[in-house]
Amino acid sequence: MEKPKKVPRRDPRYIWSMSHAGGADEHMNGFQIIPAMLFTAVVIMPVRYYMYKRDMSRFFWSIGTEDQTEFFSHVKVELIVLCTVLALLALLFRLCTQSLAVKRSVLYFPMVAYALTVLFSYFASSEKFFAWHGWNERFEGTYVLLCYMVMLFYIINSVNSERNVKWIVYPLAVTSGLLALLGLSQYFGHDFLQTPMGQKLIVPNEPIENSDLTTWQLMDRLAAEGRQILEFAFKQGEIYQTVYNINYVSFYLTLLIPLFGMIFIRERNMRKKIAWGVLFTLLVMNLIGSASSGGFLGMFFVVLTAVVVLNKRILKWWKPVAALLAITVVVAGFTYARWYPELSSAVKGVLNITETASVIAAQDGAADADGTGTVQAPDGTGTVQAADGTGTVQEADGTGAAPEKAVIDYFINDGADIIVSVNGNEATITANKDDPFDLAVRDADGRELALRNDFIRFGGSADASNPAIFIDDPRFAALTLVPASVENEVNGEITFYCMIGLADDPQIWPFALTDEGTFYHNEIGKRVKLRKVPHIGWSDNPNFGSGRGYIWSRTLPMLRDTLLLGRGADTYCIYFPHDDYVGKYNAGWNINMIVDKPHNMYLGAAIGTGLLSVIALLALFLFYVVHSFRIYFRSAYDDFLQVAGAGIFFGVLGFLISAFVDDSSVSVMPLFYGLLGVGIAINLLLSARARA
Repeated sequence: MEKPKKVPRRDPRYIWSMSHAGGADEHMNGFQIIPAMLFTAVVIMPVRYYMYKRDMSRFFWSIGTEDQTEFFSHVKVELIVLCTVLALLALLFRLCTQSLAVKRSVLYFPMVAYALTVLFSYFASSEKFFAWHGWNERFEGTYVLLCYMVMLFYIINSVNSERNVKWIVYPLAVTSGLLALLGLSQYFGHDFLQTPMGQKLIVPNEPIENSDLTTWQLMDRLAAEGRQILEFAFKQGEIYQTVYNINYVSFYLTLLIPLFGMIFIRERNMRKKIAWGVLFTLLVMNLIGSASSGGFLGMFFVVLTAVVVLNKRILKWWKPVAALLAITVVVAGFTYARWYPELSSAVKGVLNITETASVIAAQDGAADADGTGTVQAPDGTGTVQAADGTGTVQEADGTGAAPEKAVIDYFINDGADIIVSVNGNEATITANKDDPFDLAVRDADGRELALRNDFIRFGGSADASNPAIFIDDPRFAALTLVPASVENEVNGEITFYCMIGLADDPQIWPFALTDEGTFYHNEIGKRVKLRKVPHIGWSDNPNFGSGRGYIWSRTLPMLRDTLLLGRGADTYCIYFPHDDYVGKYNAGWNINMIVDKPHNMYLGAAIGTGLLSVIALLALFLFYVVHSFRIYFRSAYDDFLQVAGAGIFFGVLGFLISAFVDDSSVSVMPLFYGLLGVGIAINLLLSARARA
């Protein structure tokens, strides 16, 4: 190994350097680049069965299943921790050998600020277990976020040369190609992960309880019968690779396509150029085949930024640029049937063009496999209802027409009262536990309203002669009350229910009448106090961005409690208003769907680690983007560092734009922070070269 040169103690490129530290332009040895290479190129790949326990019974929206399983995240967390430990050992080695040097960069300030807000949010969190370990199937808790910052610091101070950059970029090209091939197998309906060989790679071979078979033997037996032991909840042809969510596929590809596209453009060796072209083609096929509008949004800004930064150079490089455009057009034409419905749906969502409930349900899929912002109902049952019933409400009593479109705005449980708002008109229903048929209804001004007993088919009930009570007031003509229609005996206690709904609306709202007051009885058998859930924006278009409008409108009010510190990393699901059953119903959702992430990386950080942490992150990203723009706007692009640096810059910018509609996850963030660290290191090298 070549002996490193000593660095002058007052070298302006360093904040601090020890006596045997190598120069900023001297490559780090391969061993010390391994943590950076693994973190950037390898963490994204593994999939492995993991079983764990979580106490979910205390959440009213969960069926309380303690045993949990997942495949895509925990193994990546283990690798992230391994990379961080190796990086810390490497830093300790440099310290002990007097070879540690810290490059001068203003970016350390927002990095430290972010790390502190993450840590303090954990200490302030009332959900420390989840804040430390992360939410189910996500695992992006406090220690993982801190690992990101450690690795970012390490990569900035380890990548010192073009050779170091290639030690990261070339392995990344290999793993990206493998993932792209896996994605194509999924696109064409021959998912490798759902073959016996693929499933043996992700499930350990263990004895099966009460059986003489092992897991792999059972796989082989089922395969012979044309069945399989595992079936992921992804639709036919969906590209999820190893990142669990089709949104995450397009999210991380916005990082890679610009990088490898730039390398293709400036590569002079024809064989290598063909290889880079093939890789570019595979990645574009996966991006477009994933049919995620978030990736399309990011790539739009990538192209726009590249045109501005590269300007006239594009004309000089017209042949390779034309080749990339031709590849993109051909792939887009080939995958037209996959991406056009998604893009069309996204445009309709932005323009607030109403779609039928069946279309919305088809887009949402199951288990959040396509990242639409919702997951399965906790009990696995239920279907998405129409957003407003059937449009025109039928006559409630056969004597007069109800309002054209009756919509329940909210329910509030207040003691023995059930407050309901219909089309902006509020009524208070007072229920008597001892005499359930003794109901009193008052309007918002306190006037008692006349009631009328009758029989009517109620919602989707099979009984056509349910006894019901109607309100003799045109404002509430569609409101149907069915007191004491259900008796539920638990441990000898009989609970009566008041059922509320709208005429000919399939959704029925049962309220338990107890000594403690009234409670909504949800579909998994738990009692919930309903309230008027605060929301901001998207009232007329809750399905903006495949449901993101609804999610964001309920997330924004949550920020009032996290202006400084957050609730704890990855605790968003705990604090989202899952009691907003009416809001979900009016948005056209299954009312039991659980929202575990905001589908906006910045909102997720603001809730989990506080608005201050978002400001710190934005400062980090802004400094990098501005510095990169200044460098690459005037670069000659005559060496690998400039080309790779520009490609990383375009990719990081596209990723940050896509982050407005996508979430942080352990599947994609190591790749992002790894390339960000390489990009920062390249910028420092190029700046030092320009000053020399």
